[in-house]
Amino acid sequence: MSKAVAAIRAEIVKKQAEVEALKKALAALGGGAAAGGRGNRKPRTEAQRRKISAALKKAWAERKKAEKKAAAAG
Repeated sequence: MSKAVAAIRAEIVKKQAEVEALKKALAALGGGAAAGGRGNRKPRTEAQRRKISAALKKAWAERKKAEKKAAAAG
């Protein structure tokens, strides 16, 4: 590999690290959508939260059941 290619790759790694540091700084300052991707969400109603909670509990129960079944079989 030539020195030029190695230098370019090293520069890419440095710039990526710099971008990550800037993202963390923005998140620490409460940078909105760029900070966590959640940006300008509307608040959920109680009914929506209950529905989501029930769906998650059902999914977790199914996963736990499948894990137990796999453990018993294996």
